[in-house]
Amino acid sequence: MKKKVFTLLAVLFFVTSTAFGQLNDFGIKVGGQSAGAFSEQNDFSRVFGFGIYGFADFGLNQLLFTTIDLGYTKRGFTNSQTETDSMGQIIQKVEATSRLSYISVAGFLNSTLSRESPFYIGAGPRIDYLIDSKAGKFDFTSVTVKDNTSEELKDFVLGGSFVAGIKDLSMLNSDFRVELKYEVDFTDSFSESAFSYKNNALMLVIGLSL
Repeated sequence: MKKKVFTLLAVLFFVTSTAFGQLNDFGIKVGGQSAGAFSEQNDFSRVFGFGIYGFADFGLNQLLFTTIDLGYTKRGFTNSQTETDSMGQIIQKVEATSRLSYISVAGFLNSTLSRESPFYIGAGPRIDYLIDSKAGKFDFTSVTVKDNTSEELKDFVLGGSFVAGIKDLSMLNSDFRVELKYEVDFTDSFSESAFSYKNNALMLVIGLSL
């Protein structure tokens, strides 16, 4: 039921944004991110990822505008285990880094600080579709074991995105924007498990208007 509600809210947001807003700007965004995951089972470490998006701004009034982001994002996580000998003595700590690739669609309702201000903040729903996963491997002393965590994840995830940025920066006859984004999953990505798994990412993004 919760998933259906989030989906309905996302669809309604996209429809109202494009139907009642005026297209003000569009272009591409690229950025790096510190990506990680929350789980009740494991303590995952963060990894570096990146994203590339197309974006479109729709003006609502002098202070409010919506933004649609559509693109590709690379995330992941690092899982760790401790290897011990037959006596229970610790030999080493081994890590396995798994990579996740998503097609992502996010919609933002943004507000500028004033009519002339280039600064804005915003938030909105996000839908991610898992298109590829690459499982990490634990390199123990005598054997290599695959981390199967990424193989248990659902294809679709619903989440939220929060942004603070500055737009209309001019350089070399081009308009840029810089954004700091935080993305977090609302729904659990494990298909059949007593434990939870939810992505989160802190992103620094640069946008170029076309």
